[in-house]
Amino acid sequence: MKKIICTAFAWMLVGVTCIFAKGVLAGTEIINFSTLQYEIDGVSYTTDSNTITEKVDQVLDVSVVWNDTAPIIVSSGESDRVLAFKVTNTGNGDDTFNLTYDIANPSSDFIVTNPRIFIDTNHNGLFDISIDQEQYNITLAADAFFTIFLVSDMPVESYINGSISSNAIEAKSTIGGSGAPGTIYPGKGTDGVFAVDGMSGGVNKDWGKYEISNELGVKLTKSAIHDGTEVTTGTIVRYNIVVELQANGSADNLIITDAIPLGTTYVAGSLKLDSISLTDASDSDSGRFTGSGIEVVLGSVAQTVGDPYTKNISFEVMIN
Repeated sequence: MKKIICTAFAWMLVGVTCIFAKGVLAGTEIINFSTLQYEIDGVSYTTDSNTITEKVDQVLDVSVVWNDTAPIIVSSGESDRVLAFKVTNTGNGDDTFNLTYDIANPSSDFIVTNPRIFIDTNHNGLFDISIDQEQYNITLAADAFFTIFLVSDMPVESYINGSISSNAIEAKSTIGGSGAPGTIYPGKGTDGVFAVDGMSGGVNKDWGKYEISNELGVKLTKSAIHDGTEVTTGTIVRYNIVVELQANGSADNLIITDAIPLGTTYVAGSLKLDSISLTDASDSDSGRFTGSGIEVVLGSVAQTVGDPYTKNISFEVMIN
């Protein structure tokens, strides 16, 4: 008597154009075979079929999300104002995405000027024009993301409070990006597999907003630089604080304070205002070291059209 049992270890594959879950990396080998068990005259036998190997095709998907929690408040004539976006490769393989901006939203009350795209080079989530790079494409591994900044100048014309400008970043796969989900690119994926535009069609964009305010405000922008590529014990870090007025008018009793970060020591005599050294003591100049931080008294300040107010404060710390 013959007893035969067939056990199949196989994936259901349809040709080479099937799309797998994005969690499986493109180019991953899917191996399958069948096992045959049987008996002849009470003796058990086992034999395997030939092995079939398929590679997972590459799904091209991307997500763009505006990161700011509310419209960025601006005033007429300001420069280098920033909208932050998160660009994520939601596909299943390495992909390079072209980055473009769109400032022509028909719902906007005003149009920005001089738009540029920067990537967050040091991954700190904050725009620093001296560090972050102007760049119009980015390569991301599957599930990786990057913060992207749209940096623009505001028009010099006056607009009423609450005027809105909508501006977008778009990311598009350089492998596909047709915008039509399911579009196939034979041999264009990882290791020569098929690439397929996913749910986003390989392209995505999102809109962020600037909002005009004519009310006087003060803007602080802080950046840091250091020598070399690594921050280790003994590294000197120079902090720079830019103080600007937003809109026209005057403000009184303006005082800037900054605590020395934990794990660092203030470098004596490094405090400067507009590149002019200030003493660390409480004396006739506008700055001092308090023992735990720096303080600079700017007093009464004003800004008018054609006469912008800007001050630069810098100091240094050493990594302990």
